[in-house]
Amino acid sequence: MRFNETCVLVAKDYEPDDEGVMDVTDIRTEVFCNPQHVGANTWSSMYEIGISIDAKLQVRTCDYDGQRDVFYRDKWYSVETVQEKGEFVVLTLRHQKSDSADEAEEGEEVSDG
Repeated sequence: MRFNETCVLVAKDYEPDDEGVMDVTDIRTEVFCNPQHVGANTWSSMYEIGISIDAKLQVRTCDYDGQRDVFYRDKWYSVETVQEKGEFVVLTLRHQKSDSADEAEEGEEVSDG
């Protein structure tokens, strides 16, 4: 199995500033991934409970640390479910439909941790 593509896993770090207000910082980690087919059964079962599934990605367990946001193929996704399968984790993703743009901001770089 080849990991031909990459995605960016995004975690949130909360630190209080000098006045005690919580500052939120994104911690972005670019990792290799395998896209997987979203089967009709998965799609329909999630749709029945009001969740629209848009993608599934397989990443290595050692790369995944509970991140809830993913940037993949120029779109932002939220992690809906996580299936641990030994040395791999399958993330079921829902496209984030928000006021923010889908594309990464121009000039924005992705760090590897």
